[in-house]
Amino acid sequence: MTQCQAELVYDFDSPRPLVVQFSDLELSSDAGILLARQAEEHVQICQRLADCIEEWRDPNKITHRLHQLVSQRVYQLVGGYEDANDSTHLRHDPIYKLACGRLPVAGAQALASQPTITRLENHVTQRDVSQMRRAFVDGFIAQYQEPPDLLVLDIDGWDDPTHGQQQLSCFHGYYGQPMYFPVLINEASSGYPLVLQLRAGNSHPGKGVAGILRWLFWRLKRAFSGVRIILRADAGFALPEILTTCERSQVGYVIGFARNAVTERKIADLLERARLQFHQTHQKARLFDDVYYAAASWAAPRRLVMKAEWLPKGANPRFVLTNLDLPPQAVYDDFYVKRGADSEHRIKELKLGIAAERLSCSSFVANQFRLLLAQAAYVLLLTIRQAAVGTEFATAQVERLRSMLVKGAARVRVSARRILVELAAYCPFAAELRHIAARLRRPERLVLS
Repeated sequence: MTQCQAELVYDFDSPRPLVVQFSDLELSSDAGILLARQAEEHVQICQRLADCIEEWRDPNKITHRLHQLVSQRVYQLVGGYEDANDSTHLRHDPIYKLACGRLPVAGAQALASQPTITRLENHVTQRDVSQMRRAFVDGFIAQYQEPPDLLVLDIDGWDDPTHGQQQLSCFHGYYGQPMYFPVLINEASSGYPLVLQLRAGNSHPGKGVAGILRWLFWRLKRAFSGVRIILRADAGFALPEILTTCERSQVGYVIGFARNAVTERKIADLLERARLQFHQTHQKARLFDDVYYAAASWAAPRRLVMKAEWLPKGANPRFVLTNLDLPPQAVYDDFYVKRGADSEHRIKELKLGIAAERLSCSSFVANQFRLLLAQAAYVLLLTIRQAAVGTEFATAQVERLRSMLVKGAARVRVSARRILVELAAYCPFAAELRHIAARLRRPERLVLS
């Protein structure tokens, strides 16, 4: 690598003259990418995605294999580099080269540059995307040694503002902006993102969800005989076709329901009792009950759980549709309330930690592929977090995992016998890094149960 002569000039006092310049040594600022590479050895998500892409290039002119291209893009997302432009600067980084199976020495073949990565993103077809969706679910199933008794699935969408001529970018009246409207389905306990689907910006929250759920329920029940599945969602997903899909698939559901004139009449007495209790005790009052309710578009009535809450600021009624055979308060507190924290937290990590909202390609399918790459990066970081059980990083958010574990200086030296990666002598998380690396070397300990 050519030595850079540029210096960073500082004028504060120091014991001796201070010279700061960029080194010509094989250094990297992302030593923790090797953790992601070890996590990939366990979950094989980059390999699964690459296997879904049909090779279109001349075999005699291929420099970068599909697996290496996908891995490079995913590792860069793990490292916090969301743009394809970043590939041009990172293609010589020794740690990224090592993670992608290249010899990490100056003069050796570099990784792919931005044009190559962009060609990959724009070549992926809708057929490839459909296969990748199956790959994520298959990867989730493969993590279980024994079939689970219960799977709780959360579904939610979020607004992804667009700033260009992206295909199917549409104006959404509620959010007041041109946008995409992705939807995420994740498993609640592990946070594993089963489905991450891109949709047009003017979509209803529940648009296109019933077909995805029908396929997902079938796939999980086929893999896990006898498993009980419960779906949790907010009121935007309380559509007849989604409720019918759950009932026909014998899946439990806990789905919020919007207020209307009929439901307000049904909760009026319960809400009055809560008001009286609040004025007697001067503390928050919460009362629960359930009724059977049938909207005009439904073929039959469904159970509606009602929460009548009275706060110092006034009434706070809530409604939840369910087919679970549990007391009303258990349905609300044990399932519905927890849904909000879990689902919104996953979306926050995808948006802020992985930059999943960075969908700037002109093609809709290319942006869907970018979303899937972010999903893969999230799977690798979840695997690292799972390996961190017993350390302070066991519940760390993605941003903290990156800043504390991934962002670390390393020197890479290559000899005839070995590749030596030297980390900082005063790394404050050396013990945690040893612990996580050891657990990632024994993947049987990471199998879900």
